[in-house]
Amino acid sequence: MTLLERGRVGGRVRYGAPARRCAVAVRERPSGYAARAPGRDSCPISERELAEIWEGQRFPPQALASVDGQPLTVLYRGLRGRGPGPDFRDAVIQTPADILRGDVELHLRASDFRRHGHDRDPAYDGLALHLVYRADEGPQTLLAGGRRVPLAALAPWVERRSEEIRRWLERPALWREPCRSAPSRLGDAAVAAVLDRLGDIRFRRRTAELRRSLRGEEPEEVLYRAVMEALGYGGNREAFRLLALRLPWRGLRPALLSVPVEERVAVALEALRVAAKGPPPLAWRAAGLRPGNHPARRLEGAAFLLAPHAEAGLARGLAAALDGDARRAVAGLTVREGRALIGAARALELLANAVLPFFAAAGGDGQARAMALYRALARPAAYGPVRHLDDALGGAVRVDARRQQGMLFLRRHYCTQGRCGSCPLS
Repeated sequence: MTLLERGRVGGRVRYGAPARRCAVAVRERPSGYAARAPGRDSCPISERELAEIWEGQRFPPQALASVDGQPLTVLYRGLRGRGPGPDFRDAVIQTPADILRGDVELHLRASDFRRHGHDRDPAYDGLALHLVYRADEGPQTLLAGGRRVPLAALAPWVERRSEEIRRWLERPALWREPCRSAPSRLGDAAVAAVLDRLGDIRFRRRTAELRRSLRGEEPEEVLYRAVMEALGYGGNREAFRLLALRLPWRGLRPALLSVPVEERVAVALEALRVAAKGPPPLAWRAAGLRPGNHPARRLEGAAFLLAPHAEAGLARGLAAALDGDARRAVAGLTVREGRALIGAARALELLANAVLPFFAAAGGDGQARAMALYRALARPAAYGPVRHLDDALGGAVRVDARRQQGMLFLRRHYCTQGRCGSCPLS
């Protein structure tokens, strides 16, 4: 049983095997356990313990250096990865010559990177550092894109001080995000006000982007492209944006008007599929997506959403979202044809990121109404990228769509920029 399995170190872990080892599995660690000096191929810690050491920065600065002898200073250790991909995202690490920004992948042995197929996986091309216990390869790690990143191994330092492994794991974390104490320091109402303010800033910035587009383009085209891009959120945003450029509304709408009403959905879907095939074919991401987020289903949802607005136009049709309350607006964009092609969560995304910012950008009577509806929207779903903020706040603050947008603002401008400690919740 490892130290983690005894409950001495808490926190959620994402590794499947309960205690993976380099070569020797440590079954029991009695209360008086002192880590023995490992053999050449063994590791005195598990991979999940290595992750806990990194997350809590439970090691002295001098323990971290690249295999080729360069000292490394952690400016920000990054956020736990969720799902496939690197273990920690958006870290900032200083070397004597440069500042590295990117992801951190952890293994017990450097060769595990190849053994797990990461050297052929573009998802790891954003690595800034490969942290291992034992460097059985080196001095750098080769990525799928051909770039090499520094390899750092803890074994040389640890094996001279093996007793300290136990103390590293048992001591409290030496660092935690300041936002974890924000509710107790600032109060729940103040935290909510910060998220509201940042959520409004994000909405106004999106509105400003669309307003700039409206100065030189047809309003229908601007709205169509915004809707298509929002349909692609969750892994295929760029692909849907390119699809909207390949098949603009001014090309799709005449095709819909040329056929009877009952045939328009089928015509829209076929036109979207043909445009997606290219050449060149669009690069869809499908691996790791929930069925509802699969691009094939999103294309069906787009066809059902767009086809009814061929007669009146997209802007006039979607303006109905402004006529009722938030629940009615969501229902107006939800598409269910035997299954949810556009569910309530996706409808909320469309409203918050495309429809309401568009009508706010268009000005007139719809501007104030769009902002009021935005502030009344429920939370679409808990985003993986801001899970760390959910965990930090611990349910102290109710999160709606507006506040989740505020969380996204924090993540983009602070969490992933090495500015943790200077954000409004610090």
